[in-house]
Amino acid sequence: MRNCPENYRPPESRAELEKRYAAGERFFPDTELSDADLSGIVLDGADFEKHSWFFDSNFSGASLRGTSFRECNVKCADFSNADMTGAIFELAAIESIKATGALLDGVKVKGATFYGCELADGDELPSWER
Repeated sequence: MRNCPENYRPPESRAELEKRYAAGERFFPDTELSDADLSGIVLDGADFEKHSWFFDSNFSGASLRGTSFRECNVKCADFSNADMTGAIFELAAIESIKATGALLDGVKVKGATFYGCELADGDELPSWER
């Protein structure tokens, strides 16, 4: 994990996240946007690595190509119809997510937990609804 700038604070809303992303920022650890409507958002290459929470967040239709959710909590999140090509969920908690219609090519899940089970290299991102 990279070191955060001394004055770093995580984004507190969709609008703030989009503004900072548009300005070129890509590293957003400790972000807590549970219950957020992030549908259709573009966060290609963003890095939420370590301790970000997206419990019950809506990423439907989002572009998350190469986005890292490593060591994050994305329980009950909706990734329906999202482009998650190359996204990273290693060591993440991913229980009860939806991925209906999502593009999942190259998604990495090694060490992620799904209802107490640990996923290995080559495992698919599990979705309770396909």
